[in-house]
Amino acid sequence: MSTNSKTPVREDAILPMKNDAMQLILQGVKNYEFRSYLIAHTVHRVWFYLNAPLSHLAYICEIDPARTRKGGDPPLPEDGVGNKEFNEGSADWARIGYAYRIRSLYKLRHPIHLRDLKARYGLKGAPRSLVYAPPKILADVAWNDQERIIPGSAGTSLDSYWHPKAGVPKPIKSNSSDLKRKRRYSTESIDLKQRNKQVG
Repeated sequence: MSTNSKTPVREDAILPMKNDAMQLILQGVKNYEFRSYLIAHTVHRVWFYLNAPLSHLAYICEIDPARTRKGGDPPLPEDGVGNKEFNEGSADWARIGYAYRIRSLYKLRHPIHLRDLKARYGLKGAPRSLVYAPPKILADVAWNDQERIIPGSAGTSLDSYWHPKAGVPKPIKSNSSDLKRKRRYSTESIDLKQRNKQVG
């Protein structure tokens, strides 16, 4: 007796992510995502759910298969945040055994809030670990039609993004104190230019 399995191939997964860590990827200083568990080799894309207070699905990354510290896998190039620590496998990193190279990054044009993930797409709550993307999300949101931030794998080198000429930037924080500092800096720059003109 033969059976024809119709088990769908899962190519998209949802992972929770802290916004600070997401900012490092956006700025090109974090080029591997580290996890304590193996993501199925069929998964080619990770949809990142940003934890509270944002509480929404906001980014999609194409990833490479897992790299480990086991024999047969070369060490990661130490050109990104966490890569050196992963290679060394210190006590703080001992349980983090899998590294996934980020090949591209897309920003959802319309982030999907937790309430819609539950009401429309059937999630029981905020993702706390890996969950496979519901088929309806994949039908509603074409991942490659989203805003492309990091070059993909279509013959484009990532070196210009992962290795910027400038120094490593600090994580972006959009809060009132930052805005005040930016306004103060801008005002001081204008005053300095005016004084220089007067002196000249």
